[in-house]
This record gives sequence, structure tokens and C-alpha cells, in this order.
Amino acid sequence: MATPMTLRPLVKNSLCAAAFFAASLLVSSESLAQDATQPGFTRIQGETQGAAPPPPSVRTMVRDFREDMRSFIQQISNYARSIDPNFSIIVRDPEELIIKRDVQDETMISPARTFMLSIDGVMFDGVFRGDRVLGKPPAPELQKETLERIQRAKQNGLPVFLLDFAAKPAEIDEVIRSADKLDAIVNVLPVPENLMTTLPTYPRRPHNENPRNVLSLHDVKNFTYIANPRAWGRQDQFAFAMHDSNYDLLIVDPFIGREPLSGQAVATLKYKKIGAQRLVFARADITSAMSHRYYWKSGWTEGYPSFIGAPFPGEPDRYFVDYWDPAWQQLIFGSPQSFIYGLIQQGYNGVLLEGMQTYLAFEGNVEIPQAFAPMVLSEEK
Repeated sequence: MATPMTLRPLVKNSLCAAAFFAASLLVSSESLAQDATQPGFTRIQGETQGAAPPPPSVRTMVRDFREDMRSFIQQISNYARSIDPNFSIIVRDPEELIIKRDVQDETMISPARTFMLSIDGVMFDGVFRGDRVLGKPPAPELQKETLERIQRAKQNGLPVFLLDFAAKPAEIDEVIRSADKLDAIVNVLPVPENLMTTLPTYPRRPHNENPRNVLSLHDVKNFTYIANPRAWGRQDQFAFAMHDSNYDLLIVDPFIGREPLSGQAVATLKYKKIGAQRLVFARADITSAMSHRYYWKSGWTEGYPSFIGAPFPGEPDRYFVDYWDPAWQQLIFGSPQSFIYGLIQQGYNGVLLEGMQTYLAFEGNVEIPQAFAPMVLSEEK
């Protein structure tokens, strides 16, 4: 059973959200303003140990944080496709979002078909190596549950992408063989993704290197993930470095620092070294706010605006958000000033939605701090 979550009332606020990609969109970053007058409640992560949480409020007991997340993603999907019917959405670490449990008997599970019909693919981390420790296999019971989720996704026609973490060639080869047996598309990083400053060097060429044009996710044979393009230098340097590879799908952060990747840079990324077309997706964490992002305003802090919660453990510049709050959601989708609209206008083929496990934090899951903790590089420490 999950422990009751800690709540606190937050102040009312007037939300002034910056426009997405200020330099590349026609609308000024000062143009989006909305009164967020409804008081909210936010889970506080990292409370002083030993502090007894107050009893849950009525809102705590009736809110379904999983369904809130599904609804958020479905709304993003509907909005994106109203602008570009070919825009695709992958959800990273959906875990229990792709299933529904019976309210009377949690052992009775059925597929969340409406949710799965709203997305185009799923990605799972650390299925074979690197769940918490680089190169270390996950616990057998955890792996078994994840493999069951993967099979459900595949039964509903969703391509499955795996992001594992291992540095030893033998371990990487083992992950690739296991992924091939699942008919899943895999990328193995030799360090945690935020530390990657080059493309993977093993295998020397992308697994299942594909000379054909890639026009949909069902054409993808391999992919790579770039969490920090800044490591490559200027935009043009990054774009040409990626262009010099033959991956079918590039998943990139859409910013270099605070500067968005230009439409020209995205267009360059869409071609492999051999000249064939490929897909380019942006990564987007839709459940946390970061103080270095374009939307952050002077004076924002924990509790202000009301959808901003406590900092992530070990990441003081990243904050939990009430992802169901309309003011936060309006930053993500729904208008020409929103994040998703900006991605479409910049020419991305799709988006990888991240931060799905955050719903566990709001449910009071006692193991959630380690889920957000940085990956350990080795077991020897």
C-alpha cells in the first residue's frame, strides 16, 4: 500500500507564461498570461525525515493521478494531430499507464486501450541493463513486470523502444540479442544519458543499420538519444555531427542551453549520412519545471505559481508540478505559444514525452526517491 502523501496549501497566483521559442515564433514570450485562481495542493518530496504527514484531504483520496496523466497525454496527442496528423508521440516509461486495475481487485488488469490508441510508441529504460546501476540487470520481479507491459504494448500495435545502459561490449551485445528476441528497437548508452557527450562508439555502426528512407515509427530499425546537444558546441556543429550518422531516429533535446534548435538545424538532422531520410523527435519532460527553461519567470519558486511543487531530490533547479493543473497544461499544448505547437513549427516529426513516473510520487510511493535518483556508475562505490 502507498503511504499517504504530504500536502500543503499553495498561494493563489497570476501566471505569466513565456512563449515557446521566443526567437523562432512570431508571438512574444510575454503574450501568454492566465489567471490561475484555483488554490492547489502539491506533494512535497524530500520532507524532513521523521515528520508525520497530515491526514490526506478529500482531494487526495478522490484524485486519480494515473488517469490525470493519461488524460494529459491524450489531450496533447489530440492537439498535436489537429495541427499535423503525422506528428507522432512516444511515451517513455509508461509502466502502469498502459493498463488499468480493477478498483475492487487490483490483481485484475485490463489494457488501457483508449490511452494506447492515442500514442504511437513506448520506450522503457533499463529493461536488461542499467535500471539503477550502470550495466547491472534489474531485479527479476521488476524485469518480469516490465516485459509484461512490453507485450501488452506490442499486442496493441505499438513499436517498443528500449534505452539500456552498459559500457562493456559483452553486456551491450547481450542487451542487443535480448531486444532482438522481443522485436524491440534498442539503444545502449555507456553512461547515463545526461553525461553523453559523443555518440555511442560500440557497436561501431548502428545495430540493424538501414539504408532506406524512414517515414514512420514502424520503419525505424535503430535510434539514438541526445539529452544535451550543448556538448557538441554550436547548433551547426551539433547538426552536422548528427548528420554524419546513420541512425533511423534521433531523439534530441530541443534546446542548446536556452536557445532552441532552429528549423534549419532540425531539417539538417532529418537526413542520414547516406542521404536517406530519417525521423527527428524532441524530448519533453511534461511533469517537471526547470528554472533554466524558456518559460521560467523571475520570482518563480516552490509554491509560486501554484502548480510548482518541491525540488527533485538532488536537483534543486528542477521542480515537481501539478501536471493536471490547466495553467501548467497550457504551457505544454493548446495555443501558438505552447511547447507542442513550437515543436511542430520547428519541423520535428514527433515528441518523446518524459516524466511519466511522477504520478507515483503523488500517490505517495515510498520508493519514488530512488526512482528519481541519479544512476550509479558502478557497484564498487
